[in-house]
Amino acid sequence: MFTSIRHIAVLTENWDREAKFYQTIFGMKKITNGMTDEKGEYNKDRGHLSDGVIGLALLQRQPGSRSGLDHFGFAVENVQTVRDRIKESYPEIYIHESPGHVPFAGLRGHDPDGNQYDLSQKGMANVREGYVEFGWEQPRWINHVCIRSGRPAHIAEFYQKVFDLQPVEGMSGDNSYYLTDGKVNLAIRPWDMIQYRGHMAGLDHFGFKVDDLAQTKKDLDALAASSPASAPEKNRHRPRGRNAPEKPRRLQAVQAKSCADPDGVLLDLTD
Repeated sequence: MFTSIRHIAVLTENWDREAKFYQTIFGMKKITNGMTDEKGEYNKDRGHLSDGVIGLALLQRQPGSRSGLDHFGFAVENVQTVRDRIKESYPEIYIHESPGHVPFAGLRGHDPDGNQYDLSQKGMANVREGYVEFGWEQPRWINHVCIRSGRPAHIAEFYQKVFDLQPVEGMSGDNSYYLTDGKVNLAIRPWDMIQYRGHMAGLDHFGFKVDDLAQTKKDLDALAASSPASAPEKNRHRPRGRNAPEKPRRLQAVQAKSCADPDGVLLDLTD
């Protein structure tokens, strides 16, 4: 396809505990070398992780920024095509060059709701190390990213028109939209003050496909016992308004579990 979802970034104050969680539970591997640490110094032992397709950047949180899910990113066949489509249909959207040290994307843009994404193309100077090619397949991998929006149809149209993401057959409904790059899905689900008060619109969570949900739960418990600092944060029930919809029908056919990483970033697990 024209587009592949290739990147997710989380802001954290503790790279080590976050990295241990994702490496231990999901088998993610380091694909870049060197990142800024909490002292603002270069640390050669840090780097982006990957499930073989998507690079996960655990970025040092800076003052004024909140922890948690920050942005995601696309690799496209032709960046200029994306820029032309945005200029024609969404002239209010701004695309800016990324700093040279960023190891994935040469550009940063946003959707009509302000959700930010990195934009990459093969051959760009910023694309290096483990982002140059697709890597490997493994039994636990990132299978979706979720956005909450007050106008999900409009946001879904943007990602279809600009990035050629395709609807996932039989998965949309209840004012939710599920698009795909052929492997990884982008879920765009509704948000409003009545049903989702206490939760912000925007990037909401991402999810993993796992080989065995019961074994993954055992692995989470074992990590909590052996390395409490890297234990998943307790996922106390998320507030729901009186009119909040039930869980989407797509989950009725598969085993599913919600959890959170050590920083509280929400994750969906399905097998």
